[in-house]
Amino acid sequence: MSATTPRTSLGLALYLPVFFSLVSCNSSNIQTDSDIAEWLGETVDSSQFAQVDGSHELTFPTDHGPHDDYMTEWWYITSVLKTDEGREFGVQFTIFRRALTPDPRSENSWDSGQVYMAHVALSDVSRRKHYDEERISREHPELAGVSTKPFRAFVENWSVSSISSEFSPLALRFQADSFAVDLRMSQTKPIVLQGEDGYSIKSSEHASYYYSIPRMATEGSLTVGESSYQVHGLSWMDREWSSGLLGRQYEGWYWFALSLEDGRDLIFFSLRDRDTGIDANRMASWIEANGTTTPIARDSWSVKPIRYWNQWPVEWELSIGNSRFDVVAKFENQEMDTRISYWEGIVDIKKDSTVVGSGYMELTGY
Repeated sequence: MSATTPRTSLGLALYLPVFFSLVSCNSSNIQTDSDIAEWLGETVDSSQFAQVDGSHELTFPTDHGPHDDYMTEWWYITSVLKTDEGREFGVQFTIFRRALTPDPRSENSWDSGQVYMAHVALSDVSRRKHYDEERISREHPELAGVSTKPFRAFVENWSVSSISSEFSPLALRFQADSFAVDLRMSQTKPIVLQGEDGYSIKSSEHASYYYSIPRMATEGSLTVGESSYQVHGLSWMDREWSSGLLGRQYEGWYWFALSLEDGRDLIFFSLRDRDTGIDANRMASWIEANGTTTPIARDSWSVKPIRYWNQWPVEWELSIGNSRFDVVAKFENQEMDTRISYWEGIVDIKKDSTVVGSGYMELTGY
């Protein structure tokens, strides 16, 4: 089932619990004009769902699969790709799961308490063109769902799945109206457990279980309109699940995942306080070329926007210790024209005006 409705100007993953609570099997019943407090989650009682308290020890491949007793979950992939001639593309693929009830299982597969939403996008850098599409479905073996062995996450014919009995390599495939992707991604670094062994505290009232798989070697093909391209590059996979909600005091967040040419990867993100704009919850880590993860002390790094496109900050100044970087959008308009409005796109990281890496940036609530 595909559906399109007017979009709202709210954030992404932490707003999804309320969004999905308004979804029914009939897309005509999807509401997009709800009160702002509802969209921010203040009226949702998540206490009946499993809670993120740090007691869960992440294990694999089990935790690649779904966690139906938690309210919200997502599988998130971004890819920075190029042709042999140097033409650049970015790809985004995200599947969100939302449990509508604390006991979502039924013997009738058509009576599922789980809803899935998928977003796909492609950024064509040379044409400065961004494409995106969205689908929503109740869980059903023929419509949408996630399995662990072998791993597969899908909404209709959009999917990411293990190619063999092992989790990696993965096949990422989707066909949208004006673009298509067929990629093979292979893990090259260990899984990164974010926060404290995967327990990621976002604020005093919100936490998640969160891990990443950076620098997945990627190759395959893209189709844009009538043109097809053989591409290669790197992909990043993020996995997160929670029953927490974004507190009223937070208006959104920024998130960056960057791969440097020297073999290191860098991730940093933060919620932003609605009243002060301060990112007191910011977190950052280096992932070394050998796979070792080194957290960056909160008081030793900072980031600030230095250029905007419309409301979106598309160029940032990043300071880590004595080092200074610029993080710059490949092109400005990579806004997701979906039910929930956010900016998600390919960026460069520069040092002294020289490109030293690239990756993805996500912005919500601006």
